[in-house]
Amino acid sequence: MSKSRLLLPIVGLSFVSLLMSACSRPEIDTSEVIRPVRVVELQSSGNTSEESFPGQIEPRLQASLSFQVGGKLINRLVDVGDRVKKDQVLAKLDPQDLSLALQAAQALFDAANMEYVQLKTDLERAKTLKQKNFISQAELDRKQLAQDAAASRLTQARAQLGSQSNQKQYGDLRAPNDGVVSKVYAEAGQVLAAGQPVVQWANENEVQVSMAVPERRVADIQVGQGAQVQLWSGAEVLSARVREVSPLADPVTRTFAVLLDVSDPKKVSRFGMSATVVFRKAAEANVFKLPISSLVAEHSGAFVWVFDEAKGIVSKRIVKPYDVSESSFLVKDGLNNGELIVTAGTHVLNEGQKVRRFVETGDLSQ
Repeated sequence: MSKSRLLLPIVGLSFVSLLMSACSRPEIDTSEVIRPVRVVELQSSGNTSEESFPGQIEPRLQASLSFQVGGKLINRLVDVGDRVKKDQVLAKLDPQDLSLALQAAQALFDAANMEYVQLKTDLERAKTLKQKNFISQAELDRKQLAQDAAASRLTQARAQLGSQSNQKQYGDLRAPNDGVVSKVYAEAGQVLAAGQPVVQWANENEVQVSMAVPERRVADIQVGQGAQVQLWSGAEVLSARVREVSPLADPVTRTFAVLLDVSDPKKVSRFGMSATVVFRKAAEANVFKLPISSLVAEHSGAFVWVFDEAKGIVSKRIVKPYDVSESSFLVKDGLNNGELIVTAGTHVLNEGQKVRRFVETGDLSQ
């Protein structure tokens, strides 16, 4: 008998054995899988809502101070951080050239004045001679014109003398008011042109906060609106009020500059500090604030999943979100206080699907 014939009964018995063992294996549970979901209980916003923006502390009044005349800087009397008083001398130019220019202007004035006095005397004498017919009318007219020209030259010389007197005083750079030196631009020995910055001065008594507001938020901020300013450097909170809202967006960031005046500038120790500007306003009734993760968008609109804890199922609820940010959005209609809204796992749910509550979060409303 061949080997293949001997193997046939063995193979047959093995197949029957496998078939019997498969029939005795327990059936796979194909019942519906109940998914866990994270939910939040709806609670309407209270009496107020708030919105915050990053900002920076700045002096409201600051200026780059410079000499009105050119010259060599011989002394800078202040450094960065120095507090100065009104009319305090901050820097000095070499006075030699200014003194020489003043002396030259004085000499021109003296010469013009002497010429004018001489020609005025000649004119008076000519008038007397004309009355006696010793000179002609033409000669008298020439004397008059000469005296008028001398008067004009005297006026010009007087103006130049006054200008040079002022320029000599311009050799001292003075503080326009009480404040602090925030920057220096020049050192002793430099030759400066008129208008070239020497130091930057800032008024410590008037402080502002600057911030950039996105296009979708700027309409909510009005001039005169109050705000709270929280300094990042500590727990200090400042009161502020909106002074200016720029009508023109920044061409790069597409944000609008907003400036606020700080009511108590003495609490600010340094300019350039970072801060958070918080606006608070009365909230609308029955408005709910939800995390952006709970919102589901489709071609027909937006909806959220509402969890019926008694039945253990979820159902769609069409909503109209507004005031949408990167982390949250507001809903006014379509939801009820106390309902449970799914905030995680929304992309794998179906209408009427059974779920179980995974985590209960706190109130996310402001």
